[in-house]
Amino acid sequence: MHYGSRSPARISSAQAQSIAQQWLRARGSTLTAGDPESYPGYYTLHTMRDGKISGMLSVNSSTGQVWYHTWHGTYIAMNQR
Repeated sequence: MHYGSRSPARISSAQAQSIAQQWLRARGSTLTAGDPESYPGYYTLHTMRDGKISGMLSVNSSTGQVWYHTWHGTYIAMNQR
């Protein structure tokens, strides 16, 4: 799925991480936001628990809107190519 836009990024990667962390806290989560990866129109971050990947969310780089990636299912492992 591609949620990007052609609008210029108004939110930096550091701001995206802060927005993600605030979003998690506002929902009572003890997860932490990992390092953001930049994509056209958004940032994607892993959610972390005790230093291990638990899930994933994205932050729109123009609006700051957050969406949690529920369609991936339970995180098992990551394949490095």
